[in-house]
Amino acid sequence: MKKVLKEILQMPYFQNYAASSGHVHNVAKHEDAVEDVLVRHGLKRQDVRVPVKTRDGWLKGEDNPLPDNCYISQPCGTHNSPDFIVKKGGKLYFLECKSVKGGTPMYNSGIPKDNYIYILSSKSHDGTTIYLGQDVLPAEEAKLILEHVKRARKQDELLNALLHSNGHGISYYTRPMIQHKGSKIIKDYFLNSSRAELERNVLEFVNG
Repeated sequence: MKKVLKEILQMPYFQNYAASSGHVHNVAKHEDAVEDVLVRHGLKRQDVRVPVKTRDGWLKGEDNPLPDNCYISQPCGTHNSPDFIVKKGGKLYFLECKSVKGGTPMYNSGIPKDNYIYILSSKSHDGTTIYLGQDVLPAEEAKLILEHVKRARKQDELLNALLHSNGHGISYYTRPMIQHKGSKIIKDYFLNSSRAELERNVLEFVNG
């Protein structure tokens, strides 16, 4: 798996989904480019679907029936992460692909997940970096965000109980939005001083 990720680190920019990479002879889709690397390293595709509950169990170390040296693309569907689950050397790895114009990923309503390997492709840097979810958002801080969202949901319920008399079904929903704040050298994952350390942590993680 270490060799797989070292090759991924050498990839130029690829935009997620159906868009041009800017490299004439390369595939256009970021996920396709990553999948090509998996295939080149002898991993076999498994066309199965994984329920989110099962994914979460596997993340916690529960047994799985997958054969070794295989991968699943979009295991939980296109609207759930990760983009790939890979089994190599008897271990499972969860890969999530992100593509940006600058160097700062968007997480939207989700948060970086523990034990996920993020593969970030940048147009402005024409390159790729990798990092673990827990290295950019420690578990203690992730817990604070989740607890805040839970409190907001309770407030939504109280507000909507008051709104239900409007006769038109109008209700309110608080949508979490994960953002980055600070200078460019902090927000840009390619310029951040911890980039080399984060990449090294991933390689040590898969080598452990």
